[in-house]
Amino acid sequence: MTRDPSLKLRVARLENETVSIDELMTDIRATQLENTQRLDRVETRLDGVETELDEVSRRLPEPA
Repeated sequence: MTRDPSLKLRVARLENETVSIDELMTDIRATQLENTQRLDRVETRLDGVETELDEVSRRLPEPA
């Protein structure tokens, strides 16, 4: 086994970086979920608006 004194330091640094990356990925997943839910709500509202516009369009007279 290597007796490089800096090896422990490098391994510890890599472990810390791995933990930091995991935390960032968790934050990204949470943001992605939040944005997905928000977009779903926007899509639902737009579907409702589209339905209302279709109803209004049906009530309007045909162009001459």
